[in-house]
Amino acid sequence: MPKSPNSRRKALKVLLDAPGPLVLPGAYDALSARLVERAGYGATYLGSYAAAASAFGLPDVGLLTLDEIAEQTKRIVDAVDIPVLADAENGFYDFANIWRAVKVFEDTGVAGVHIEDNLGGKHTSTPLGLLPTERMASKIRAAVDARTDPDFIVIARSDAAWVEHDIDGCVRRLEAYAAAGADMVFAPAISAVELRRVRDRIPVPVMVAGDLLDVPGSDEPSSTIAEYGDAGADVVLLWYSVIGAASKNVAAVLDALRGGKEVADVKTLVTDQRAFENSMGYAEYELRSARYATALGTKEPKA
Repeated sequence: MPKSPNSRRKALKVLLDAPGPLVLPGAYDALSARLVERAGYGATYLGSYAAAASAFGLPDVGLLTLDEIAEQTKRIVDAVDIPVLADAENGFYDFANIWRAVKVFEDTGVAGVHIEDNLGGKHTSTPLGLLPTERMASKIRAAVDARTDPDFIVIARSDAAWVEHDIDGCVRRLEAYAAAGADMVFAPAISAVELRRVRDRIPVPVMVAGDLLDVPGSDEPSSTIAEYGDAGADVVLLWYSVIGAASKNVAAVLDALRGGKEVADVKTLVTDQRAFENSMGYAEYELRSARYATALGTKEPKA
């Protein structure tokens, strides 16, 4: 039987208390989440970027509804036993109504969510800015109050370092969100060097984006996983690597076949079918089928 939501939430807290940063690969659907689990990672994640792309073929520009991202989240939670963190965007509501988003995500079984102060336009040349610090802090306070399981983690995300390129302004926001009750804070686009400089100002665990590829002026992450760990990061989120790997490898296989290659020519890029089926539970189905077929064939004893 799958583990209960509360047991998974407690398991995530154990992972967070362990030495070194928790490396958290982002899944994009149930299958990729199973691959993360099978690879030995202790937890996984669903972001709106991956959810929009995988479920709808859409950009991450605020098009998903609460119910749409919650449905994709629940599919992932149901597919694995490890804890799952989810992207709750900007909470979908202002502070008076954010309780509903918290309830919907709690009902999916996730271990926690992050809520951001970004007003939109991420991954584009037209960012819309940031929610005022006080209003965002009120959202975090309301989200913390709304949870029914105290082990459900509320993470406050500030994009000030990304949108405004303002590290100190970002830290001031994170301090305010921590004071409002956030269990953890998340600061994309902060480098390990910058994190080391400000880490002692942040009184709660810190999550960073370890594979943010669109840092201004760069086409690779600003820091390595090891550098982030040395700088005091508690979670290194790999939100893009898994869906990026899937996109590249599927495209490579399709291009090769379209170009005249045979199936045997691309076998190194394709999981062996038997290995794939073994990971999907076909063997368990056969055991169930044999068990109940035997039961059907048993004759009733005579009185």
